[in-house]
Amino acid sequence: MDKKYIVMAIVFMCAVGYAFGRYFQPPQVVTKEVEVIKEVEVVKREVKTIIKEVTRPDGTKETTTTIDENTKETTRKDQNRQNETIVTAQKPQWKVDLMVKASLTNIIPVYGASVQRRILGPMFVGVQGWGDQSAGVSLGMEF
Repeated sequence: MDKKYIVMAIVFMCAVGYAFGRYFQPPQVVTKEVEVIKEVEVVKREVKTIIKEVTRPDGTKETTTTIDENTKETTRKDQNRQNETIVTAQKPQWKVDLMVKASLTNIIPVYGASVQRRILGPMFVGVQGWGDQSAGVSLGMEF
């Protein structure tokens, strides 16, 4: 066997192995944990005013004012943990094909290659080249 065919077979097997590895690759999972701390300060004020008025038998009035201020301050912390999981399954953007064509009248096969690029969703556009000096373009869809 010619060394050229052996090298081509090795390159082909490596490409097939890489393609299957990419196909069976698990989706990327990113888990983000966010801790939200909310601090609330509550101030409660109670003001009590007591006015005492005493009238004496001699006609004098004595007034006593007492102000009782009761202030309560409380601080409350609320903690909340949120987990967000993002799963992304990236699709390959490029596709490479090796091709063989043969005519019913001519037994000698003609080899070719095709390169395709994803343009929008499942749509691909590509170019082809053949060993008999012909070329072409392709439009494909993945489903």
